[in-house]
Amino acid sequence: MRSKRRKQKEVFYVELRTAGDVPLMLYPSVRKKITDGLRWSCDKRGLRIYDYSILPDRVLMIANVAWGSLDDVIDSFMEFSSKAVMLILRRGVPGRNSAWMIPALQEFGPAGKPGGVFIWSEEPQIWSLFRQEDIDAKSEQILQAAVKTGLVKKAEDYLCSSSNPFHPLEGWVVEAVDPWS
Repeated sequence: MRSKRRKQKEVFYVELRTAGDVPLMLYPSVRKKITDGLRWSCDKRGLRIYDYSILPDRVLMIANVAWGSLDDVIDSFMEFSSKAVMLILRRGVPGRNSAWMIPALQEFGPAGKPGGVFIWSEEPQIWSLFRQEDIDAKSEQILQAAVKTGLVKKAEDYLCSSSNPFHPLEGWVVEAVDPWS
């Protein structure tokens, strides 16, 4: 008799911070690698993103997975993006002084990881969201994060957020937050 795997219906608030709060995502080449990694995670790993914002020092999102474990998907995204971003930093960001970032990432990066290979802080912050009010509150927090940090005056003006109609994950973001569908 086959055992049935229960499909994960809940949605999660996910916060990924860079080690030492280094503002890596200020660089377009780094942002592109981060968005490429999120697209790949959606396409190949079943990640469903409902709302997101890529800020200079962190990635915020409401997400779940179509199959498998969200923890596994986030871990693989973090591994991919760490390697890709460190390669960019080691080659040097054209026209920018990014050399200071590698020692900062090594100093503040997680213990047990090879030095300078991991760009994210120790553990991703993942919280289950069960009630619609909680989902709505976190969604608003994510969409307003760029305004709150002073990057833009209106949320829809921030390109690296699902609040902008021309955001880089266009076509990959799930339109409605309905964890019971």
